[in-house]
Amino acid sequence: MSDELERRYRRLLVFYPWSHRRVYEEEMVAVLVAGARPGQRRPTPGETVNLIASGLRTRAGAAMTSMVGPAWRDAAVVFGLLAAVVLLSQRVVRLSDEIVYGLGVNAYPSLRALGWAAVVVAVLVGLRRSAAVLAWVTVLGEAVLIAQQYRSAPVTAVQLFWPLTLGIVAAAALSVPAARGRAIALLRWRLAAFVAGVGAAQTIQVLNHQQAWSWREAGVSYTWFGLENRSELGLYLWTAVVAVGALTAAVAVLTLPAAVRWRVAALATPVVTLAAQIRLTLSGWATSNGHMGHPIYLVPIQWTLLVAAPVIAFALAAAFAHWREQTARLTALGRAADRESLGA
Repeated sequence: MSDELERRYRRLLVFYPWSHRRVYEEEMVAVLVAGARPGQRRPTPGETVNLIASGLRTRAGAAMTSMVGPAWRDAAVVFGLLAAVVLLSQRVVRLSDEIVYGLGVNAYPSLRALGWAAVVVAVLVGLRRSAAVLAWVTVLGEAVLIAQQYRSAPVTAVQLFWPLTLGIVAAAALSVPAARGRAIALLRWRLAAFVAGVGAAQTIQVLNHQQAWSWREAGVSYTWFGLENRSELGLYLWTAVVAVGALTAAVAVLTLPAAVRWRVAALATPVVTLAAQIRLTLSGWATSNGHMGHPIYLVPIQWTLLVAAPVIAFALAAAFAHWREQTARLTALGRAADRESLGA
């Protein structure tokens, strides 16, 4: 009977992280079994709730501790720099669009481009704190502009939510303490590859926006994946350049050390999740706005999902990265134990 009760207690202890169970499991089981009533076959409801809640709290504490570890600090400084490069390239494309469409050089996009350019330069020269301050100032300025735009053009403002989120995550990442020049030391040749890849893809976007209007008026444009060209061959070539640029940037990230790579992916998860939400779940809302004579604003449930889903996605991605490393560590320990037993 005590064996059955012990097994049930051990099942509940699964809610604790392995590092905790490895040290305290036997002691906890002994205390729980010793405190059980005579003839008790299963944990009481109070014990069940307490063990589950305590285990989850311990897991959360372990996760928070790992978030300030060296691997997360490395991933944060790398992500902050790469995100700033992406945001700078977007602002340059926006400026070129305004010039092409005869809108002149607007002060706001120019300042935003200068802001992210200053962030990139500050990181490259090792001024991490200055980079973090510049990033936060730029992000707050963008947030104010988007909030003002939401009143008259909610669809346009919502479509800017994911770049804003990317800026927020980048600013937060750059605020994490890191050694001077750590981003350059980790990226090395990868930084040049990433900049070249992003630059190639964005250059095609600039050329596309510059020439698409005249081709469209002449009725000789071909469209594919958001790109336009006056010939099918030109369209394929442009698409190939964008694909090669994206692949080059991806290789730069995928060749990072595994511990950093998985954490960079986790930091990108909220941005990807939000962009997918806007594209997949708000398309009907955006279409309705286009056919109505007045703006249609998001309702509370939509706001809740837009905020909650990226946060949950990041938590799951961070937990997966932690679980993956724990599994790899345990596998390595098991192999080492097998080699020792074979050697003995």
